[in-house]
Amino acid sequence: MAQNEGPMSTPTTGSAGSSGYVARPLVEGFPGKSSSHGAFGWSSLWLLDDGVRRVLIDAGQPAYIPLIHAGLERLGLTTDDVTDVLLTHMHWDHVSNFPMFAHATTWVGEKELRWAAEQPAGTPFIPDLHVQELLRRADRVERMAAGQEVLPGIHAIDSAGHTPHHLAFYLDRAEEKRVFAGDAVKNVYELASGRVDSTLDAEASAATIDAMRSLLTDTGAALVPGHDVELHWDGRTARRRRPQRAEIGFFSDASTGEEDRSIG
Repeated sequence: MAQNEGPMSTPTTGSAGSSGYVARPLVEGFPGKSSSHGAFGWSSLWLLDDGVRRVLIDAGQPAYIPLIHAGLERLGLTTDDVTDVLLTHMHWDHVSNFPMFAHATTWVGEKELRWAAEQPAGTPFIPDLHVQELLRRADRVERMAAGQEVLPGIHAIDSAGHTPHHLAFYLDRAEEKRVFAGDAVKNVYELASGRVDSTLDAEASAATIDAMRSLLTDTGAALVPGHDVELHWDGRTARRRRPQRAEIGFFSDASTGEEDRSIG
């Protein structure tokens, strides 16, 4: 990747299964916005399982708690079975639920956490109490950095822009390689156009997307964006690998009750 530190190996702890990870979405992201009620916060939440480790990429927002339980139950798992939670960045919709995984190690970017801790209370999208809890915990919180092989076959990649020290994760120990982009690439439009909405540094975000495209082209990996279904990049165009859908109910008046306003 041009601007970013490429995947490189560093010592890791623990063991890994020999067959590689199976990656499954627990909750599919959705690229929606509301000018009247703030961000939807419908972020992507994926689980990687190699039979030894069960790794959650981001922790989701509070409304995801029942969805997380249901998704794990479908796989015959509970929150106690999750061994690791990897955080792409310190925004509320990607961080909030890390405390519900009592036996997991939460991995947070050293520079990203330090940056978030320096922001004044009430800074948009930064969950102050969660930042302080990550700083407070002496056990089951580990710091990571770009260029690090955080867990066997899972590499942290510098993907600055949306936040100054945002990390993405490149999974190479699996039947299909994937890049978990977090909000460095939020949706199909951003991957296709190179134009990023809601970023602290538009120039850095554009460079990150260029680097992501190169990585996808070189490796044939799929990309999991922060707020969309999985994407394919063929070197020139981006497309969704499955249809986008959101089940939405709306109580529009006093007489008709809930109406289905689902999208997709």
